[in-house]
Amino acid sequence: MSQEIEKNVSLGAETPNESSFVKRFEKFVYTLNNVAHKISYLFLFALMCITTIDVIGRNFFDNPITGAYEMTGVFLVIIIFFSLGMTHLQGDHIEIDFLTKKLPVRFSAFLNALFSFVLTMILALTTWQLYEYTLRVHTNNETTGYLGWPLYIFIIFAMIGAFLFMLTYLLNAIKSLAKVVQKK
Repeated sequence: MSQEIEKNVSLGAETPNESSFVKRFEKFVYTLNNVAHKISYLFLFALMCITTIDVIGRNFFDNPITGAYEMTGVFLVIIIFFSLGMTHLQGDHIEIDFLTKKLPVRFSAFLNALFSFVLTMILALTTWQLYEYTLRVHTNNETTGYLGWPLYIFIIFAMIGAFLFMLTYLLNAIKSLAKVVQKK
């Protein structure tokens, strides 16, 4: 699986139009997103165990796990936000490209770069707002309803995931821009 991912992001592959900065940045973004994705695996496994034990406890022993519903919610924040970047690097997001496939390669790359820059800015604003929200929640000492876990911790996870997702779009924009300006 990881060999397939590395092939998709072309780590270490020599291409004449990519500078060493782009290659290093690509490796950096890939490494960060890979670590985050593996962390999301751990939380997914924990969530599966909690859900299984909760169902068994509820149905057979009439003793469910206290706060299983809350744990599901906060674990899903980590699973989703920490998987977004790697999903984008692997190209697993839904893409509607029936129009752009018919355009010339350079113009299609230009559109990709433009939209990637716009999405980079939107995700930068999202990350900033998650940071601001973290400060408010931390100041107000907000916790989960039943377990009393501090909410700001999970918002920090969301902020980190949004930042990593932003880096993947920035990488995509830079690589697309390189395709636009390359000489034939």
